[in-house]
Amino acid sequence: MKNKQWLGAKLALTSIGLAAAAMPAQAAFETITDSGTTVLKLCQGTEANRNPTTGVCKVTGNFPTGSTPGTFPGLSGSNWAVYATNNNQAVIANGTTIGNLDDRIWRNGSTTEYVFGFRLQMVNTLWTPPSGTCPSTTPTYFEVNDMFRNGFTGRTGLQIAYRQGSAEEGAWFSGRTNQGLNEYASSPEGLNPARSADWVNFRTDVNIDDPDSLSNANSAWMFVRVTLSTAPSSSAVANAIRLSEGGEEGQCKFSINLNGLKP
Repeated sequence: MKNKQWLGAKLALTSIGLAAAAMPAQAAFETITDSGTTVLKLCQGTEANRNPTTGVCKVTGNFPTGSTPGTFPGLSGSNWAVYATNNNQAVIANGTTIGNLDDRIWRNGSTTEYVFGFRLQMVNTLWTPPSGTCPSTTPTYFEVNDMFRNGFTGRTGLQIAYRQGSAEEGAWFSGRTNQGLNEYASSPEGLNPARSADWVNFRTDVNIDDPDSLSNANSAWMFVRVTLSTAPSSSAVANAIRLSEGGEEGQCKFSINLNGLKP
């Protein structure tokens, strides 16, 4: 993302905070707030103005890809395994397939903990924005600025993380909201969009040919950790996931709703 203004005044770092900022953060899941302000967790910051504390919200390492138990990045225990999958779902913008979605649930067999994760893989195809609602109908590459998933009403103490892998970018911000880039008054820098108990958002920037020159076909894996008293369905539900192009570089503001796994 470009043309951003630094959030330092909002962070109001003390001398102790500055000293801590110089040291990399330990890879771990981060708790997002259930109420009050701020709504968004500051993870990477922005491309132009990075969070001086590195590694916030970022985990590294491999996760289980099947039913054989193993460890999960940033979490304790060795009994994590894939619980459900909703992989290779076509992402369609105005009739054109612009990518594919992988969507999974992992379960800790020793507890009632689950991790809901999703990522995007964009394809080298131009889409045409709908006429009458966008600045231009010239074919272009779709840019995903926000990745949302729902089903979290009544769930407290949610934790989030991302695993970057080969992606150019991770999560800039994350929190319990259904408002993304240019969908609330203080966007893009504001940390307080309207709160939603049902939704979790990850702000990112995924575009196979990004006008800001930082291009990558893949998003990071975005994770939500939640404790559930009842096992979730292993079947995808309509409109559980939303992807948003927020018009960062003047593109069409456009949303795509997808099937997804829910708590």
